Amino acid sequence: MRLGGWVEGVMSISKLASTVILATSFATIFLFAFIFYLYGGERSVLEDALSMTASFFGGIATLVAAYLATQLFNDWRVEKNYDLENQYLSNIVIGLRDIYAELLEMQDNSKQINEIPNKIVSYSSYLHRSRFDIKSALNKLDADVLIYSRLLNDKEIFGLLESLKAYCYSFENQYNQLINKYYRDYLNKLNDYFSATQMVNMDYKDKTSYERVYIEDERRFLSNEIREIKKFFCLHKSCNINGEKISIDFLKLADCSVETINKFQDACIKNLRPKK
Repeated sequence: MRLGGWVEGVMSISKLASTVILATSFATIFLFAFIFYLYGGERSVLEDALSMTASFFGGIATLVAAYLATQLFNDWRVEKNYDLENQYLSNIVIGLRDIYAELLEMQDNSKQINEIPNKIVSYSSYLHRSRFDIKSALNKLDADVLIYSRLLNDKEIFGLLESLKAYCYSFENQYNQLINKYYRDYLNKLNDYFSATQMVNMDYKDKTSYERVYIEDERRFLSNEIREIKKFFCLHKSCNINGEKISIDFLKLADCSVETINKFQDACIKNLRPKK
């Protein structure tokens, strides 16, 4: 809770109240003196003047108290709403963290595999590592984003989520094809070559991992797998972004996914900053 902001609001209202009370006190004294003077200072007039000024002061005090209560309630309500908005934003930022880490891992793996035409790239961990479920994580964000966007009538953050979903779903689908089809075929063929030539006993199931330049007949033996991987990276993929179909290559799709989640995070963090 932004206690400092609330305290400042109370102090501001207290100053206003002090000013109003002081002004009312002067007005009351003046009114009492005027009535007393006007009617010549008689005892009965004095009693009437006291009664009238007391009623006047009481009425003003009641109005001031009601006004102060209203202002304090409004300030408290604003603070609670701001806390609620921050809570949903914090949930969204935390939910994006693991998605972001997984996207970066996928992007890095893809860039490494793209180097296969120039060198052997053998990382069996790409096939066997535990994967974070991006789709489920994005679906869990829906509720927080929807409520937050309704609270502030913020359509931008909802649009960012929809863009992120579109890029991530396409990227993950293509990445799964790259890893489980093209890269797996490449590692299987590489293992066959090493087994046949007895150069090294390599088995991707044993999680052998390394990079090096091709030697002797390795590139020729792997030519079909290399060609398929090159084709995969060169072909453009169809991606539906906010109702618009775009044609995009795989590495650009990875970049756009990471860029979109960065924009999403920045928008949330910007709104988390204390209000001035």
